[in-house]
Amino acid sequence: MTKNPEVEEALLTQSQSVALPLLAAGAKKKDAAAAAGDCAQTVSEWLQEPHFSTALVAQRTRLASLAVERMKAVTGKAVETVAQLMESNSEAMRLKAASYFLDRVVLLASPDSVMAASAEKPDARQYLAALGVTC
Repeated sequence: MTKNPEVEEALLTQSQSVALPLLAAGAKKKDAAAAAGDCAQTVSEWLQEPHFSTALVAQRTRLASLAVERMKAVTGKAVETVAQLMESNSEAMRLKAASYFLDRVVLLASPDSVMAASAEKPDARQYLAALGVTC
């Protein structure tokens, strides 16, 4: 039987409802317990309860989804910023922006790239050299 997170959250006590979003956001047990007016041991016991742990997983999943959506919303701005930096008058800034772009975007998107087989992560200059670009 699949657990329904909404039903699980409806079963929470007032104290659990206070602690749940804090734990989902990464708070320590002792801090969530203090906010809920309980002790850390009580929170540890809640984590063993199926309805609480199911609600916690659901809450963390919702938070992760929101974070992904926010990141998607600003991706265009981030790309534009790097593109503008790649057109800087400063050669050092252009190299740094290009290196960042290659490190974070191009080569991560293609796991079968030239350097992916390397056990040690090379820096951006090694990536550029592997692509035939000399600096």
